[in-house]
Amino acid sequence: MNIPPHQAETEMLAAVGARHQLWPADVDPIILARGSENTTFTIDGWIVRHSIHAQVQAQEVALLSALAESVAVPVPTPVFHEPELGLFAYRRLPGTPLLHTNVRHTRSVERGLVEVLGALRTLDAARHLPLDAYPNKDWHQDAIRHFQDVRDYLSDSQVQLVEAFIDQEPPPARAATIPQHNDLGAEHILVDARGHLTGIIDWTDAARTDPARDTGSIYRDLGGRSAFRISEALGRPITDDEAMRIRFHARCRWIEDVTFGLERPGTRHAYLANARRTFEHTFGNTR
Repeated sequence: MNIPPHQAETEMLAAVGARHQLWPADVDPIILARGSENTTFTIDGWIVRHSIHAQVQAQEVALLSALAESVAVPVPTPVFHEPELGLFAYRRLPGTPLLHTNVRHTRSVERGLVEVLGALRTLDAARHLPLDAYPNKDWHQDAIRHFQDVRDYLSDSQVQLVEAFIDQEPPPARAATIPQHNDLGAEHILVDARGHLTGIIDWTDAARTDPARDTGSIYRDLGGRSAFRISEALGRPITDDEAMRIRFHARCRWIEDVTFGLERPGTRHAYLANARRTFEHTFGNTR
């Protein structure tokens, strides 16, 4: 569903487009997403992001600019940044979110993720990312709470597997943190019709955090073998402890996504379809 912006936003975007000579003033912008802190517009092949947090946005712009210069995989590349307005823009990347396809387990995606995540860990700009120290015990409590919301959506056998997971103690905290995308779900991985990686988007949540966060999301959406190959290629061998931590985050993210999808099943059905597709391997024990 196309959501029109407010009149003041339309006027602001028309002025910005004219100032930077990027899009005609008579092209109407469309809202892709609106949250309490960020709004994302699309207009004439461009993506424009508006944020109420100037410092956070400046960190994202710096990170994306540095990352775009370091990797061949397309990432959003800012073409302008007006911090006084809380705006930056980039060309819309080609491809379809993996969330909306049935393509999985492609080595192209794995190679691209290794390249991008590996580069991310070496960038000076990434050292200034915020620390996301949300503890595993809180992830676990969130999963327990969300499970009550999704229980009726699951089959009896699925309920048993999820109950077995949430009955376990969460992994203990660890001091290690590394720069990560921190929301590397299938909705943010773009692929072409053959399943080849064409881009990684939405870096708003990038942070220094537990190494199992990104690989947990990869485990959920691409499967354990892909997640473990990527982890090892990034220099983190798959010990029993690391595998347990990756599965923990994969399962918490799975429950979280089902909750998100069930809030608005009419418009978020792709999340529910992805959850159906990924349940078996997410709650299995691929090694």
